[in-house]
Formats: sequence, C-alpha cells, structure tokens
Amino acid sequence: MKPPVCLITGGTDGVGKVTAIELARRGYTVVLAARSASKAQALVKEIAASTGNVRTEFIPADLASLRQVRRLAEAFQRRHGALDVLVNNAGVFLGARTETEDGFETTFQVNYLSHFLLTSLLLGALKSSDQGRVINLSSSVYSMGVFEPDDLQSKRRYSVLGTYAATKLEMLMFTRELAKRLRGTAVTANAVHPGIVRTQMMLSAPGVLRVVSYLSLPFSVSPERGARTSLHLASSPELRGVSGEYFASGKPTIAHNRYDTEENRALLWQLSEEAVRASAASRAREAS
Repeated sequence: MKPPVCLITGGTDGVGKVTAIELARRGYTVVLAARSASKAQALVKEIAASTGNVRTEFIPADLASLRQVRRLAEAFQRRHGALDVLVNNAGVFLGARTETEDGFETTFQVNYLSHFLLTSLLLGALKSSDQGRVINLSSSVYSMGVFEPDDLQSKRRYSVLGTYAATKLEMLMFTRELAKRLRGTAVTANAVHPGIVRTQMMLSAPGVLRVVSYLSLPFSVSPERGARTSLHLASSPELRGVSGEYFASGKPTIAHNRYDTEENRALLWQLSEEAVRASAASRAREAS
C-alpha cells in the first residue's frame, strides 16, 4: 500500500519537528512546509538517519506571504495526488504590531489566515485520501481570546498575549466551522492544545508573554510529550470519524469561549474568504 502523506507547517522546530520525526518513524511520507531551507534540509537528513525513512521532503514557504501559501499548495498537489494528514502547526509571538506583504497583521496571518487559505486550497487533496485529517494547533489561551470582527488586524489595540490568544480562538472557531462544512465527507478536522511546551519560541517570547512562559516552566512539558496529541489525531484508527473536537492530553475536552458561536464561526469564515480574495485581487492588479 502507498504510505500515507502528511504535510506539516512549522515542522522544523518544537512540537512540529517531533511530529514530523515520529510520523516518519511510523512510515508516513512527510512534507515539511518550511521558511528556512537550511533547517528543513538538515531535518530531512536527520529523519532519514534516525528513522530509516527517506520519504521526507520540504517545500519552501513563508506563511507571512499568501502568495507563497498558494505556491505551497500548488507544489504539493503537483507532487502528490492525495493528502492524508494536514497539520497546521506553525505559529509566532511578536512583541510589536507588524504587517505582512499582504497588508495583514502578522500574527493573525501566520497563526490563522494562512492556515485557513492552505486548508481551503488542499481540500480536494484531502478528499482524495481514504480519510483525510486536518489537525489545527490551538492553545488553552483560546479561552482568553476576543473575537472582534471589525478589528481582526489589531489596529485599535495590539498586545502580545491578547493578539496571540485571539488567533488561537480563531483556529478553534475555524476548526469547528470546517468540521461542519465537511459533514458527509471522509475528512475530519480537530483542534489541539499541545500543553505548555518548552520550546525556543516559548522561552524567547516577547513582553509579558515571556514572564508568563517562565512562570509556567514548572508546569511545562517537553516537545516530545507536547506532540503526543497531534500524533494520536494523525494516526489513530479509532479517531477515523471524530471531527469538530478540541483535544487536550490526548482526548476530547470541553472548550468554551463566549465568542465561539455558530454565528461568529460563519462570520469568521466569511471575513477570511473576503480577505484572501482581496489579497489575490490586489496581487493580480499589481501583476497587470
């Protein structure tokens, strides 16, 4: 049988890296979407040496560019007919508000909007799988997140923790709306809280988030432990039909935020579609 194929964003560090290594160890073809070609090439060699699996590859992509996200999806579909597992893992903390080349606030785009676009572009490949799975990395800080449809770009108010929490809430809302829209197909979508994971991103977090990170160290877990839930969702046969859930510590967990309503999920989806369409139209005008 053809080995299952997994695409991972943010797969060269932390939880994403462990997820990539362990899925390769289980026989998956692993495709890394990576901003750093040197780190991705080094990991491809490391995976081959440590697991014996030589079916690991990378596609260069910076999620701060929707143009590169589109190229990523195109490159993947040229190489592979179907996608079994999509792990939307990449994320950033930023100490100050910045904007991407597309004009979106960077945390919003990298943590959420680019994953919305990538997933949308790869739905056909996921549906071509025997049972496609979308795994979205959220976080327990979703509970602190505020959904402000008229200020998704944090122009009125930006804070490291507040903006990050908002994107993790958006990933949870996106997961549930996606699961709803995928009913009747073999594709599932679930969100994951990996735990408080000791990663370089956590320890170098800016501002108040660094203080929170260091205070959380006694309760933190290793990347190996943090990856367990993603690995469980990617490979467990018993989760074949499970969709629209929020997983923590390897099991579905109640997730509640007053902004996470059916109406707001649908609105977030609509605003996200409008944002990526506007970006594509702007690029087309620039090219003409």
